Amino acid sequence: MTCPKSHSVEFLPRRLDGVDAISLASNRAFPRHAHDQYGIGVMTFGGHASWSKQGFVEAYPGDVIAVSPNEVHDGKPVSGLRSWKMLFVEPFVIDDMIGPNAASREIEFAAKHSPAVASAMLKVFASLCENDLTAAEEGLTGLFADLLVTSTCIGDRLPSRVTQHALQRVNDNLESPPTLEEIAVIMGMSRTGALRRFKRETGTTPHEYAMQLRLRQARRALASGNNPASVAAELGFADQSHMTRAFSRQFGVPPGKYQSSMGNIVQDPR
Repeated sequence: MTCPKSHSVEFLPRRLDGVDAISLASNRAFPRHAHDQYGIGVMTFGGHASWSKQGFVEAYPGDVIAVSPNEVHDGKPVSGLRSWKMLFVEPFVIDDMIGPNAASREIEFAAKHSPAVASAMLKVFASLCENDLTAAEEGLTGLFADLLVTSTCIGDRLPSRVTQHALQRVNDNLESPPTLEEIAVIMGMSRTGALRRFKRETGTTPHEYAMQLRLRQARRALASGNNPASVAAELGFADQSHMTRAFSRQFGVPPGKYQSSMGNIVQDPR
């Protein structure tokens, strides 16, 4: 018998600029994607499997899961429903709290069993729930200082120069993603060779990479209070429904609910 789809996401009201706290329970699988922020979370139920820079990892209740900015990863349940609490923290917050260039470093694990890190993260989460911002800021500072103090610089894992040229083309014109033929010309390779190299070095295809960037731009625009239909048009989606489907697949919540959780409810001008 097939397990019915189950999915719920709860956003805490944003109480610290650049910090989002989320509780999620789901048996959905999430496609490969990346975030602009650091993410640190604790599994509370079930099992979670993920492809990451370390290969495939699994996490179970009490384990810590983590991701660095622009790190491609995916996620699926080991079996049935799983749940976790998560903090997403913008890089500028890390630099402000720990010091200049702190956000040039990456968290060096995707999943691990660490009672100390799990306890520190859950204390920050609880402080945000209680609106104790002084405790939350202190906890975040200590947590990320420990995670990043001896870690690898993000720049150490940059792709090759030809792939960087292709990435730049995507970034320069998000509303008009390049074709595979254009990517191949930029990289000076056949379409097959360019596709394989791009995916090997970034973890995703050019089309998927461009979609991720557009959705992350959409997330920022929605959090700032922009109208969803306008955001969809400005970023080159076929229509608002196209953006809604893609946004829900990547972030686990539709644009309207995400925007409401940020306290930015925009009235439809129609």
